[in-house]
Amino acid sequence: MRNLKLLGLALLATISFTACDDENPTGENNGNYEIPSTYDFENVSYSGQTQRLDMLDELTVYMKTANNGAVLDAQKMLDMYANENNAFDNAELNSADSKELENKTVEADIALFKSFMNDFAQATIESNGGVGSNGTPGVVTSNDGANKYFFDANGVEHIQYIEKGLMGSCFYFQGVSIYLASGKMDVDNENIEAGIGTEMEHHWDEAFGYLGVPTDFPSNIDGLRFWGKYINGRDALLGSNEILMNAFIKGRAAISNKDLETRDEQIEIIRNEWEKVSAATAIHYLNRANSSFADDAIRNHVLSEAWAFIYALKYNPTKKLTNAEIDAILEDLGDNFYTITTDDINTVKATLVTAYGFEDIQNQF
Repeated sequence: MRNLKLLGLALLATISFTACDDENPTGENNGNYEIPSTYDFENVSYSGQTQRLDMLDELTVYMKTANNGAVLDAQKMLDMYANENNAFDNAELNSADSKELENKTVEADIALFKSFMNDFAQATIESNGGVGSNGTPGVVTSNDGANKYFFDANGVEHIQYIEKGLMGSCFYFQGVSIYLASGKMDVDNENIEAGIGTEMEHHWDEAFGYLGVPTDFPSNIDGLRFWGKYINGRDALLGSNEILMNAFIKGRAAISNKDLETRDEQIEIIRNEWEKVSAATAIHYLNRANSSFADDAIRNHVLSEAWAFIYALKYNPTKKLTNAEIDAILEDLGDNFYTITTDDINTVKATLVTAYGFEDIQNQF
């Protein structure tokens, strides 16, 4: 009789587990809770992050008018940066007076980005729609006639320094160093606000908002923005799409189920993988600089992008390189992209390849 009872209990347990699997055929179960296959949770909000992405979008559109010879207004760029004086065409951004790019930028870099905007505007005034060359700011056309970019007298494309730079100093910094750090994670995780979640859940969602991907990424790659584009661009070699998305989903599920050990594991994954994307993207542009070295427009354009993605590496609290080492890499890149050599480019590339272990794939980016 006792054996029959044990057999019955075993059969019941089997049926129970089978029923659970049937109810959640696609969801992973981490012991006691389900992990969804998309970023589909109750009470999620990261509208502030979306607004800041929109702000940088509009600032970038304005800056790119310089590529067609427009003279830029420094104050307009500064107003967009600080969200002052109704600078945006999108009235909703102007009314979002508590949201801005400036106060989410690394504090020590705010003056730097303002100087970029002032220098950029001044260069367009000096050029007044003219052609650029070494020592002369202006528009430079690619050898095939397909692309035009505005450079300063040293071949620096301020559009890239500002747009890609703020992707690092604002979006990446906030994502990995602020919202996933103890100041935002060691907070209330009990009291739920409708539409927002707990304080900890909300902070995690805000970090996710800076990734610039849809909630069903990577099965859906429509509408990728800023970092989302570059994560997807490096996916073929790094597999970053699923690594980052799975970590964000798993970490959010862990928070909702008070599993802080798993949350912390996902933070480490996110920081490491996001950093690798930035480094790999810099190498991608260094490779393009080499392959297009004889084309001033393309070379200067991609080197300006490489500079920004290298600079962004500073903002990860668990980064592989020190700030001093990153500054040394930027010094190797130099401050005049008209006079840079392939040896200079390869020196920078070799340092990044070694630091991130990309030896086997360095020429495939």
